Amino acid sequence: MNITTITVRAGRTFNHPHEQYSNLRPEVEMSATLVDGDDAHFAVRELQAKAEALVEQHKQHLLEAIEDLYQSAQIESELANLEESLSRAQARMEELRRRKTELLPETSTATP
Repeated sequence: MNITTITVRAGRTFNHPHEQYSNLRPEVEMSATLVDGDDAHFAVRELQAKAEALVEQHKQHLLEAIEDLYQSAQIESELANLEESLSRAQARMEELRRRKTELLPETSTATP
């Protein structure tokens, strides 16, 4: 038997790190054409190793990108909460200053 073409597939299924019931599955399929004198078994192993490495690398990049997006969303959420808290605090300070002025009009002008 003379093997002239080889095809390999590699894939990974893994859970999304921040979502329940969400899986990711990167895959790759690679083909190679053999020429006379090529060792088919060696070529299959080499091609499979390349496919596996590509899929694993893609998986790691996906995980890094997902983590970056997650961290960015966390930061945005915290910033929004802090801005809201700051607005409430500033409104409360203005309310207290107004009430103080109403209660003690003569001392409020002397106080900075």
